[in-house]
Amino acid sequence: MYPTSFKSLGVAALLVATQWPAFGADVSTSASVDAVLGRVWRCGPSVTLRSQALTREFETNACKSLGDIEQRFHALFGTSGKPVANDFNDSLRANIYRSRDDYERYAGTHFNIPVDNGGMYLEGLPGKPGNQAEFIASQTPEGTIRNLEHEFVHFLDARFNLYGDFCRNLHDSHSPPENCPRPAPPTPYLVWWTEGVAEYVARGTDHPKAMAIARTKEFALGELFDTGYEQKTGRTRVYTWGYLAVRFMMENHRADIETMLSFTRVGDYPRYQAVVREWGSRYDGEFEAWLSRVASDAPAEHGGAHAAHHNQQRRT
Repeated sequence: MYPTSFKSLGVAALLVATQWPAFGADVSTSASVDAVLGRVWRCGPSVTLRSQALTREFETNACKSLGDIEQRFHALFGTSGKPVANDFNDSLRANIYRSRDDYERYAGTHFNIPVDNGGMYLEGLPGKPGNQAEFIASQTPEGTIRNLEHEFVHFLDARFNLYGDFCRNLHDSHSPPENCPRPAPPTPYLVWWTEGVAEYVARGTDHPKAMAIARTKEFALGELFDTGYEQKTGRTRVYTWGYLAVRFMMENHRADIETMLSFTRVGDYPRYQAVVREWGSRYDGEFEAWLSRVASDAPAEHGGAHAAHHNQQRRT
């Protein structure tokens, strides 16, 4: 069972292994994941940090941050101790490379993933006892962990809000390691929700770039429900507009969100699709007006909004 609180993680974290390559050591690109990520720090029974070079300070700070995110998530959704049926992913292992270069050098081989992204969450097969959920990322030049909070929300959302594994959820990704079968299911998908809620829980209402982008009114709400990873995609659409869609629905139509989650938690995705199709026609006008309101306090410029866009959107 998932623990009800992480509030003591920063204090209770335990270093369980310290044999890792010295900083700057010449480690072969064919080295095993255990050889490269030799430092293991347990935040608690359900989160482990496995890293190449995290310092004690950053490990402790990461544990505290994850504890805060977990409390926020369960406060929003009332899900503490209530995973979806047949989900045995009771722990997350975060695999952290020293740098972006090391991530690109090793992660593809270690985890069979594309590395043209900022990190990935791999749910695996949650219905299989002993399955290990994995987060793979790298440290920033300042030493922090890229996308840590966002990816941890993916773990929580998958465990408590979405029945089934990644391939059962609604999207159009066929990338490794899952290699979900073609053809993709029909829209609407869940990408707007999974990426948007990860941004919303991780950031809260403090997202100046999203507020600035809201001014463009580039997308209607109904369009965002069709957002994918390979079609109708793009970094800003997936993450920033996903955030805006989730925040709008969470803050203005929470009862509808609870209805939606009552379907996704039991794997009734056809009924989920029927519900969100209705939202598009019902709430498009209200969403546009809401965008105007939230954009009114945003700065006039939002340079760099597309700076991290890749040729093909990867789920992260």
